[in-house]
Amino acid sequence: MICKNYNVSGEDVNDNMEMERTAYSSYTLRLLYHFLFYNGFSKEKLHALHLGFQEGNNELVCYKNLMFTEPFSIELKYCHINEKINLKSSFFNSKQECCAEVFKEVEWFHQIQQEVITTPKKIFKHFNPVYKSFF
Repeated sequence: MICKNYNVSGEDVNDNMEMERTAYSSYTLRLLYHFLFYNGFSKEKLHALHLGFQEGNNELVCYKNLMFTEPFSIELKYCHINEKINLKSSFFNSKQECCAEVFKEVEWFHQIQQEVITTPKKIFKHFNPVYKSFF
């Protein structure tokens, strides 16, 4: 299981000091990078392969707002890697209450060709095409 702890920072919040929608999405993408690193693909390795991500559908379900300076954890609950990467991450406050869930879709983007591509074979062979469990 990939789980990271953070504190809500000033750049993550709106004028009401609540964590913004874009911050939830950003933390989910950070966790994807941690997941790939855990499986042998660091940012440097992805950069050498000229790979990045293009964000697709993104759904945020917020149950309770995370506030400025509040500690929270984010857990990657699901990661399906095929032509697209489908993610589900959950955000928990310090009381371990689920405050939000993000359902996100990203696609591989080749930075030189400037186009969306399918999962490269170098990466895909490390993942089960149906479901990669790391729990």
